[in-house]
Amino acid sequence: MAKERDHDQLCLLKKGDEQAFAALYNEYWEALFRFVKRILPEQEEVADVLQETFVSFWELRNNLHRVRSIKAYLFIMARNFAFKRLREHLKRTEVVDRLVIFYGEPLNSPEENLDLKELANLIDAEIDKLPERMREVFLLSRKEHLSYKEIAEKLQISDLTVKKQINNALKSLRLKIDEEYIPYLVLLIIIDLAR
Repeated sequence: MAKERDHDQLCLLKKGDEQAFAALYNEYWEALFRFVKRILPEQEEVADVLQETFVSFWELRNNLHRVRSIKAYLFIMARNFAFKRLREHLKRTEVVDRLVIFYGEPLNSPEENLDLKELANLIDAEIDKLPERMREVFLLSRKEHLSYKEIAEKLQISDLTVKKQINNALKSLRLKIDEEYIPYLVLLIIIDLAR
């Protein structure tokens, strides 16, 4: 019975039936929320994962031929997106921990925080001056934390092109940033190497 219902819902989704999609969303979002909340503690991140899950499900609606259980499929998608976010968070935390060990204690003084803010503004200004494609690749890497492979797929370019664009962007930034900020730029490079 559930299989027939799922089959009927998938047929409606393939036709682009937004009401069928809304019904699925209303049926499963709360259970998915509780499930993802056990993986990710931040409610905002949980909401992001649910959005990502349902948007991806909608985008894949024409390729769900082998799906036997919509519920199981949604839970697996949500779990995978949640673990991806968790891995990214752990990777960032690990990099910060390594940098703290390498460079000493984290910044605490207002002057250091002001220097970092000034550096961030300087870097943003220099990023805006990069060629369009290089800037796009760099921002996908740094702001959206996408891997080289994810950027390559999104922009339909090779992994090697992504790597080259990011390396060129970092070289350009190194050349334009004053020597007093070089240690901070080194942090950016170290974070890049940790990917």
